Amino acid sequence: MGKISSGAKAGLVGGLLVGVIAGGITYLQMTIFKEEYMNILREALEEAFEKYGAQLPSGMSLDQLVEMSYNTGRIWGSIGAIIVFIIIGVIVGLVYAVIYNKLPTKSPILKALTLTLAIYVVWTIISKTLVFSIGLPEPKTLPQWFIISGYIIGFIEYTLLGATMGALYYRWYVSIAE
Repeated sequence: MGKISSGAKAGLVGGLLVGVIAGGITYLQMTIFKEEYMNILREALEEAFEKYGAQLPSGMSLDQLVEMSYNTGRIWGSIGAIIVFIIIGVIVGLVYAVIYNKLPTKSPILKALTLTLAIYVVWTIISKTLVFSIGLPEPKTLPQWFIISGYIIGFIEYTLLGATMGALYYRWYVSIAE
């Protein structure tokens, strides 16, 4: 197997593994903290009705719309996590294969961790900056510990992606090429 295809394959498998875990975490988190999510949705919908003149669908109460939005978000948030991590895994795997020899250290796992954690930090900064620059409101009901736990979970997910990708790339390409 070639260098690029090994990187893509390692990223795909790593992304799928982390995506399934992230999807499960998303589902579990949304189930455990249902009331917090429902309050966030209620607040966002009330603001949309007030500011933008949005209206409830015919025959539906605000509570029904909040419940429906929550259930939809819980399912699609979990599925979306799987899809997003597969895409991230393949892209990062391709980049990893191309720049493998330029990354510091000799360990393929440390090389992959360097790349994935750098991407995590950059993405976190960009996404936070983007939210503020386009004027999206921060949810007012989101507790600080909830935000911090999201950063910790993201760090763990990207660490797992890097470790998996580095180990598989080593197994599928580096050990054979040596």
